[in-house]
Amino acid sequence: MSRLALVARMLVLVLGGVPLALTTACLPQGELAAADGSRRMVARDPQTGLSIVLTSGAWDGSPANLDSELTVLHALVANMGSTPVRLAPGDLELRDERGFRRQLLDAGGSFVLSGETDRGYHPGRDLDYGRLEWNGGDVNALALPWGVLAPGTQMRGYLYFRRLDHANAATLTWHFFSDKNQPLVDLAFDFFVARAR
Repeated sequence: MSRLALVARMLVLVLGGVPLALTTACLPQGELAAADGSRRMVARDPQTGLSIVLTSGAWDGSPANLDSELTVLHALVANMGSTPVRLAPGDLELRDERGFRRQLLDAGGSFVLSGETDRGYHPGRDLDYGRLEWNGGDVNALALPWGVLAPGTQMRGYLYFRRLDHANAATLTWHFFSDKNQPLVDLAFDFFVARAR
């Protein structure tokens, strides 16, 4: 390879990373962002009719500094399919680029369909999640509640994870199941972690 071609290739690699570096440098340290530096990510599965919108940096409750203690994501889950879908804490998996899992912290909220009896919620496929006991503020009230999402409905709320300290990237995989415990689809989100320069 000629020296000029090598220099040109290196210039493309360096300049190609500039927008991401500039964008993530503007985010608070430890905040999750998409590859393009945006805070909002969307995943859709046309077969099941499931759509998820995840937003980082969206915490607007009390305490105001919660996102300096925890990794906080806002989730909107819409079920536009024909199958009832289970929302459960054990169905979410956040792993950093080294494979270490960051535990979801369950605030314990649930919902039921009108006319049904509340029997608690299904824990999900994995019991490797913790409880979030937070006194005062909006943490519990604004958490994503667990239950069965009926066709044509949506649910929103915050997800709380242990901080992504010492990580540069992470993948959140949401393993969706029907209300009959049948696997439906896995939807994944790849994040970068903003770091102070």
